[in-house]
Amino acid sequence: MGKKKTSVEPKGKRKSSFEIHSPYANPDLADKRIVRAILIEALAEGDLDTFQDVLVGYLRTSSKLGLSRNCGIGRTTLYDLMNPEKPFNPTLETIGKIFQDLAA
Repeated sequence: MGKKKTSVEPKGKRKSSFEIHSPYANPDLADKRIVRAILIEALAEGDLDTFQDVLVGYLRTSSKLGLSRNCGIGRTTLYDLMNPEKPFNPTLETIGKIFQDLAA
């Protein structure tokens, strides 16, 4: 009786057949100076939608662990700010800590 052949997956990384598009994939959102300027301008104009979009985009492009250590904000808080199912209602203290990190 012969040995049955089994399928063997190739070792290494698999290449995905589709590309994930993220609206937050803009490389400008990784530049703290640009993000800070946009957030300040959005606050000055009262454009809270732009403020939320840019802040969430910045949070998505940055390291949550590094940001939480630099700012003193819990990672859970950062993930809650990015969660579209939860209301976007950061405290002034949280926004201030994020701006301190952007100013560094």
